[in-house]
Amino acid sequence: MTKKNILTIILESVFIVAFNVLFFLNGGTQHVAAVWTAYGFLHFAYLMVLITPLIASKGSTTVLSKTTTYTISLLFFIVELLFAIVTFITKTERIKMVISIETVLCAIYVIILVINLLTDESIANKQKRHESENDFIKGISNQIKYIQTLVSDNDAKNKLERLYYLAHSSPSKSGESMKFYENEIVRNISLMEDAANQNKITDILRISGEIERLLNKRTFEARTRN
Repeated sequence: MTKKNILTIILESVFIVAFNVLFFLNGGTQHVAAVWTAYGFLHFAYLMVLITPLIASKGSTTVLSKTTTYTISLLFFIVELLFAIVTFITKTERIKMVISIETVLCAIYVIILVINLLTDESIANKQKRHESENDFIKGISNQIKYIQTLVSDNDAKNKLERLYYLAHSSPSKSGESMKFYENEIVRNISLMEDAANQNKITDILRISGEIERLLNKRTFEARTRN
């Protein structure tokens, strides 16, 4: 266990230790059921403050996701703390009322938290898909640009230059209906690189034409889907 983890555990334990010391020091162990109920829900709320950042969605929106999730749990904890304080001070014996209020508060919190987590998960998945789609366009564009440096023939260079801009301007959005074209594009680029390494200009021109056709097909499919 690292020093940072140890310090984090100590920091997160400060409230719960201090609260329990004050609770038992000033009130002892003899309390009505309503007080113990509030005590239990308060500890649950604090536990959720600690663990909700860990279940937030991953990705470049992680900071925002954790902040929003933490804020929801923190507000729930503050409400529980205030309600617990009132219950401790008044020492109410209306256990049914306390359980009812606690159940409603907890249900509202869980619903809001789950909705927030589902929304974050959906955003994270869309972001991952978008990044993957951008990686495809960036990847094939860079490969074509690299192949251009391998050839010295002017016709081939010009053809590859046009192909690069066509690939670079191709829609990034992908889908199942475009996977065939994308796989074929990748395969043909690999073949074109082999031809460039062997200086087979005719093959380069032929394969680049096939890649251009596939890119146009993919672009048409992408625009049709939109």
